[in-house]
Formats: sequence, C-alpha cells, structure tokens
Amino acid sequence: MQSKNIVSKIINLYHIFSRNALGLLLLATLFLNTSFIDDKKKTNSKIRTIVIDPGHGGHDPGNLGTGRYKTTEKHIALDISLKLGVYIENAFPEIKVIYTRMTNDKFLKLAERTQLANDNNADLFISVHCDAFTNPDAYGAGVYVMGMSKLKANMDIAMKENSVIYLEDDYKENYDGFDPNSPESYIVFSLTQNTHLDQSLNIAEKIEQQFSTRANRKSRGVKQAPFYVISRVNMPSILIETGFLTNPEEEDFLHSEKGQDYLASAIFRAFRAYKENFEGISSETDIVKPIVVKKERTKIPEPEKEILTDKVVFKVQIGTYLKSMLNETLFKEINAEEQRLNGTFKYYVGSDTDKLAIDSLKLKMKEKGFKGAFVVAFFKGKRISTKEALSLQSKNKSHE
Repeated sequence: MQSKNIVSKIINLYHIFSRNALGLLLLATLFLNTSFIDDKKKTNSKIRTIVIDPGHGGHDPGNLGTGRYKTTEKHIALDISLKLGVYIENAFPEIKVIYTRMTNDKFLKLAERTQLANDNNADLFISVHCDAFTNPDAYGAGVYVMGMSKLKANMDIAMKENSVIYLEDDYKENYDGFDPNSPESYIVFSLTQNTHLDQSLNIAEKIEQQFSTRANRKSRGVKQAPFYVISRVNMPSILIETGFLTNPEEEDFLHSEKGQDYLASAIFRAFRAYKENFEGISSETDIVKPIVVKKERTKIPEPEKEILTDKVVFKVQIGTYLKSMLNETLFKEINAEEQRLNGTFKYYVGSDTDKLAIDSLKLKMKEKGFKGAFVVAFFKGKRISTKEALSLQSKNKSHE
C-alpha cells in the first residue's frame, strides 16, 4: 500500500539524516512536500463506512480487573464496541459498520487493524479500550487522538498499548523497524502525524462531553498520544479509554450491562452529532434505546409501495446466540421464535400490531433476565425500523 511505502521511506530517511538537527529539519521538509504525502482526498460528503476496533483479543487480554469478575479488557471492549455498532446500524442503516473482531476471540496484529480500515476506505476509525493503573483509586474515561504529547504519562500509556506488537512473532518485518520502546520510532510518529487531526478532535471532544454529561463519568479530557492504531489510518481516528478496570467501583460499572449501554450510547450520541456537523444535517430524535450485545448487523429495507392492505407487526427481540436455544427450558416457556441468519440464531417473542402491548411484553422479558430485550417491527415479513412501522400504521389508519 502507498501509505506503508511512505512510512518505509520516512524511516529509511530518518536513519540517514537523524545524526544531527540539520538532518532532522531536512527530513521534516521532505515529508511535508506534497509529492511525499499520501494525497488521497475524501470526496464523499457523507459518512458511509466506520471501522470499530475492540482493543486486544485472543492471547492478548489487555488490562485485567480486580479479580472479582475475572474481567479482561478484551471482553469489555468487545461488548461496548458491538453495542455501539448496533446503535449506529439501527439509526443509520445506510452506514456500513465494520468490526476488526466480533464474536470470535481472535488476536489481531495492530497492522491488520489499520489495514482493514484503510482497505475499506473508512470515514472514521474508533478504537475502544479500558484503562488500568497501580493505584486503585484512579478512575474516569478519556479520549485520545494522534499526537506527540508533552505529558510523559500519555507517552507511557501509548507505549504500553503499542507493546502488544511484541506478541507478534514477525513484528520486526511487519512494522518496518518500528519499536514501541524506541524514542527514535516516536520521532517518526511525529512526522507522520494524523492529517485529520481537526476532525479527530471534533468527535473526541463530543465523546468527552457525552461521557461527563450523559454517562455521568469523570472526564479525563481529550489528549494526544502516539498510539499505533490511530497513527496509521487514512481517516479521522480516536482511541477511547472507557474507564479503569483496576478501580472496583468503575469495574462494576464497566462489567454491567447498564454501564456498557451508557458508554455505548454516549459514544453514539457523540458520533451522531459529529455526523450531523460533517454532513450539515440534524436528527429528529434524541431517543437511544438499550440494545443487545453481539446483534448481527442487518440492512433495514425501504417500505414497499403497497401499504394499504398490509399490517405492521411488532415483536420483542430477546437475543442473538451462536447456537440454537430452543431446547433450553426458559426459551420453551416463553414460546420463543427462532430465526437463523448468517450462522447466528435470533429469538423473538410476541407478535402484535399494538406497539403498547409489545412494549409491556418487553418489560416482562427484561424481568425474566433478558436485559437487552428491545422492540422490532416487521412489514410483509421484512424487518423495518419502529419509526417506519409507526408511520405506516398512521398511513393505514388514514385510509380506513
């Protein structure tokens, strides 16, 4: 790829010119020359593709919790990421959401994560993580954008996250000589600093605000640090530290379904505001409903023309699983309906044209333990949004 070739050239030039200050100045001048920069410009006026990157995975657990829940960063980051993705998909079905990893607990190289985003020409890259510290009193959420911070603490955090490279057998070949513990490597980072910094700061500031006002989290602010995954993507990018697993109270929050919903919805609200600003539009509602982790992405179809004789049906979706649950006692008791899609099993209960009745059923399902239960709508056997469903019902009544 062109961006990889550019990084290789910069590193080679660094080794040639870095012997004195004049050489570094010449290197910076060469890099800033327009013929040396990847000049691919975004021509789209709309956000079409987003890559969500749940940090760590596989034999890299990331940060660990206090031990009470056997909490690992890789699992919390994945759950929040999947919830965030579903919020975006439900609100903006025209946006393609790509996850670097989903239901599989897979180890991914940092270079693979950035390459996935670049290959798909994504418009935004969001990497989700959890923090840790030796002092259990440390708490709060923060957002990072690419940059060389003056604060040593930020550099230490970046070095710690980037050190996952050492888990790769062939890291020296994959990263063109980049060494997470080498100051020289971070000088190169400063020269390849994200050209989308303004846009990255825009969404980072919105997320920071949502964390403090909507999720009621202590804000640790927006900071700059040279994280590898947000320095090698050709689009606006942010890395989110959702909280400290080493703080008992914050671990409780991060481990809970409610806490994950709060964080995912806060990030979604910030994304929605960022999208509106980017595209010059405004949303019609501020309602964000809780969703189910690991929900399979589906494209919401446009309603068909012939609507006058068809009825909208509402159901409660109680979950998505990797195996059939129909033989489970609870699923038999509630007479769950199974739908298989792309290797996953979705389960619904109820079927009614009255949304209020289904809303009541949803509450009962939550009491039974399906905390992520939510209402879905179907028209002519196809899934549509509840907003479209209510609109169709209104049109049908006007023709009765």
